Amino acid sequence: MSAVVVALVLTAVVAWPSAASRCGWWSRPADLQPPPARDGVTVEDVADASVLLALALQSGRGLDQALEEVAEVAAPGAAEDLIRVAAALRWGRPMSEAWGYARDVWAPTATAFVVADAVGAPSARVLLDAATTLRETEARRLEQAGGSAAVMLVLPLGLCFLPAFIATAVIPLVAVLVGSQLS
Repeated sequence: MSAVVVALVLTAVVAWPSAASRCGWWSRPADLQPPPARDGVTVEDVADASVLLALALQSGRGLDQALEEVAEVAAPGAAEDLIRVAAALRWGRPMSEAWGYARDVWAPTATAFVVADAVGAPSARVLLDAATTLRETEARRLEQAGGSAAVMLVLPLGLCFLPAFIATAVIPLVAVLVGSQLS
């Protein structure tokens, strides 16, 4: 009987977040949200595109040409942003304003371009650093999300297994010890 109760409680605890979120009673913390859909831009897409932009610029391509060529091979959302930026630059917008047409996830890459443009430095090395920074930041975010998920799992496991442990191990042991002491 006790195993059945434990199984029911465990099932309820595991199923609760999914059922409650469908009903609107509970939602996941922001750091545990799934990544955006494929039409959005992930950090990995931006880091990959930044590396490709750096390589294209190192090979002697112009900025507009590099943006367009990388857009041809980039993920759909990243390609869309790169085409917008290339079009804005072609129309004579300043670098900072052109990168304003891209999504917020492009901030390190945009900063690298804006700083390199303002100083007159080659932007390829700065882009590689921006890509590295993006990947490291995403790795830290995933580590934190994994850590908080582990912490969130402790409570249901404790609520399920601690009473079962007490009922199957501690109480019988105490009963035997008390019975042997009384006789």
